[in-house]
Amino acid sequence: MEHDVAGRLPRRLGYAALPPLAVERAVRHHRVRHSLERLDVAAESERQPLSGRRLWAFVAALALIVAALAARLVDVQLLHGAQFEAAARANQIRQIEIAAPRGLILDRRGAVIARSRPSFVLAVIPSEVAKPERTIAKVAALIGHPSSELWRRLLHHRGINYKSFEELQVYEPYGPVILARALHPAQVARLVEASEDLPGIDVEVQAVRDYPYGSAGSHLLGHVGQITEEEYQSLKHFGYTPNDVVGKDGLETIYDRWLRGTPGGKRVVVDAQGNVVRNIGYADPKPGDSLVTSLDWRLQTYLETGMRRELQRQSKLTGRSLAGAAVAIDPNTGGVLALVSMPNYNPNDFSDGISQRNYTRYVTDPRRPLYDRAIAAATATGSTFKPLVAAAALAEHVISADAHFYDGGSYYCHGARFHGFENEALGSINMYQAIAASDDVYFYHLGDLLGHARLRDYALQFGLDAKSGIDLPGEYEGNWPTNAWMMKVYGLPLEPSDACILAIGQGAMEATPIQMANAVAAIANGGTLWRPHIVTSIRNWQGKTVKVIAPAAIRRITVPPQEFAVVRKGMSLVTGAGGTAFGLTIPGLPYGGKTGTVETDGGHGPNTTWFEAFAPVDHPKIAIAVYMERTGGYGATIAAPVAAYALAKYFGKKPPALAASGE
Repeated sequence: MEHDVAGRLPRRLGYAALPPLAVERAVRHHRVRHSLERLDVAAESERQPLSGRRLWAFVAALALIVAALAARLVDVQLLHGAQFEAAARANQIRQIEIAAPRGLILDRRGAVIARSRPSFVLAVIPSEVAKPERTIAKVAALIGHPSSELWRRLLHHRGINYKSFEELQVYEPYGPVILARALHPAQVARLVEASEDLPGIDVEVQAVRDYPYGSAGSHLLGHVGQITEEEYQSLKHFGYTPNDVVGKDGLETIYDRWLRGTPGGKRVVVDAQGNVVRNIGYADPKPGDSLVTSLDWRLQTYLETGMRRELQRQSKLTGRSLAGAAVAIDPNTGGVLALVSMPNYNPNDFSDGISQRNYTRYVTDPRRPLYDRAIAAATATGSTFKPLVAAAALAEHVISADAHFYDGGSYYCHGARFHGFENEALGSINMYQAIAASDDVYFYHLGDLLGHARLRDYALQFGLDAKSGIDLPGEYEGNWPTNAWMMKVYGLPLEPSDACILAIGQGAMEATPIQMANAVAAIANGGTLWRPHIVTSIRNWQGKTVKVIAPAAIRRITVPPQEFAVVRKGMSLVTGAGGTAFGLTIPGLPYGGKTGTVETDGGHGPNTTWFEAFAPVDHPKIAIAVYMERTGGYGATIAAPVAAYALAKYFGKKPPALAASGE
């Protein structure tokens, strides 16, 4: 009857043009008037006289009702007619966002190390699904997924938990909600064939992040994932939407605003059932900008291969799962050439939405594969700290390079006696020999001569106890112990004798692989501490450079160049006869190095081992620090072979036999 009544309303009042809500109000108005007329006729026919007071009350009530309805009609038709008409049109027009492909990540030679690839995804438009239980059950059968998993993804996404499908329809009527990614062609074919029986189910093509080298470089590249509610709230002011895929770690998150691109979209007209009637507008998505990095993927591969092989070899000997990290830097710019953390993970596992099983496997792995040891693992550095101490001693004129010191096997330092490695006495020794042989007693003496204040000053100049500033998230600043720190942590003051222990890289000092790589790079280049960086420039999707990131020096270390030359010469003897890494010589490639071994658990745990190097000696192009976590053994036998293998392969030389003697 509503349509009949509406049809009889006077057209001169414009009812035919009213939005649905206005028509409903007008119909109600007509019904009230019609009912009142019938009431008046009935009253007259029954001839029941009313008292004057009751009659006036009745008339007043009638007038109020009519006035209210008239006011509402004027409000709907004249004052807010355009608003309701726009709302009605909006209910018929749907805006569908089209995600932009993320930009590429390239190494210094142009090799593509992160890209986007097309992938079929299964999407749900909640407002178009009339029978959700039946629809989801059928979809689950077609693609071979459990219904329970699809319901979980449907009602729990982007950090929001919906209580029912009806609630989802209210708050996200047009979605789309992604139920499954990386569909196989057979799954797509089955869905397309059944599409007429699955209203609200769409198969779409989306750009999915792809890492062609799998787990290689996973910690520096990072991965992507669906934006969370918390992320959305902090990023929505920058144009992010609840459906966005964002960087979650590594370069992907640091440079997300450059990589993400600009979404496109299309506007479509839908009928009452939500079916698309026609397209009325389209805007192409704009691909994200590409990152050009300082990385050399060949070196990345060599360094990972060397480390993986050494960790596997040592794991067989110890029966334990082991971990490590390495960083290679261009000493002339601070550009990161390679960055390795092991165990690593496959970022492709996250690109299509990681399964709960895989995520649980990653986060419960005791080796912590998601943890970037290259920038966050900090321990004492062992003897790799000695070249820094040698440079400080020369700069402070507490000793000369040629001055001989007698190593009798131990050193008495402010009431405490400290012994050399395996109580070995090396006799009369100068600085070159002390660096090559990693003589503890000699460096106890230098620590004693320098004292706490000067040791700390030079440690900080070389970048310890502070974040390096690398363009990666999650960096740890390490630690250099002060008296206040010792009192807070141990309840004990910093003793004068602690300077002797710190001078050999033991005690409460901590540094990360990135810090040690940067420190040895400063030794290699003659005293400039660069801010390590990975991205060197950014290009738009048309190939035009839109941003250049120039090398940035942090400071000039207050050590004269000639004193750094002394330290480099001493380090060049490490792989020679009498050096701690004897046997790791690379024919045709003279390089400098320094081994390091750190006791753990008070000497009762497996050693952590280090090695730092630069090459070639005369004109260094690369500086490396290798860190092997609780592997046992010594720096020369565990960490040094990793660096030697990578250096030899990088410079096109034959790798040395992975055997050495010494520390």
